[in-house]
Amino acid sequence: MTEHDYEIDGALIAEVFKLTSTEERTPLPRHRHNLTRSQVETSQRARIIVATAEIVNEIGYAATTSRAIIERAGVSSKTFYALFGDKESAFYATYSLLDGVVLSYARNPPRSSTSAAMAVEGITAFLEQVAAVPLFTRLRMVEAPAAGRRALELQRDILREFAGTLHGLISEAAQDDPELTVPSEEVLFLFVGGMHQLILTHILEHGTTSLPELAPTILDALRRLIYGGPK
Repeated sequence: MTEHDYEIDGALIAEVFKLTSTEERTPLPRHRHNLTRSQVETSQRARIIVATAEIVNEIGYAATTSRAIIERAGVSSKTFYALFGDKESAFYATYSLLDGVVLSYARNPPRSSTSAAMAVEGITAFLEQVAAVPLFTRLRMVEAPAAGRRALELQRDILREFAGTLHGLISEAAQDDPELTVPSEEVLFLFVGGMHQLILTHILEHGTTSLPELAPTILDALRRLIYGGPK
């Protein structure tokens, strides 16, 4: 278990993805409407999160201000401070959004016929998903470390949970495959950390769109780890 409790808000993630998939954003209705209070709040949160991601990617965390986020999001100062309180809280909500996507795969991996296939499909699906949300992937991988210790702790916790899930899948697969070696969770934490660095390097050199191209390299490294060579 990690020290941080991650809640995966599917409605919020869906609203954020909807906002980032179009250049035109319909303003929130200011008069009578059919939206529930929860729907309005989710939309407001999503707009603030998208605005935060855009501005941090443009000018960096240190230069980002609450005022700039409020203006970009198109919400009132009262709404911003009621939902987040300050720039740091808005940033970490934004930072954690991609973690929610990652954990949705980690906690509910693809249901294939074998555990080994589930691990392969999970890594492939993860790369495809992070490639599909470049705004948040770049913030999470490139810009976030500038936010300090808490960002590094969150990164550590996500990598540990991912390693733990991988350990469980490999342990299940080993029951049907006597040739397979089950690495410790610490070794898999090292593997996942290396995968993280590979993804970061690829983003810096090539961007996010082609991240799925890393799947063969990552899967080859995993096979060598659990079989002692290519298989």
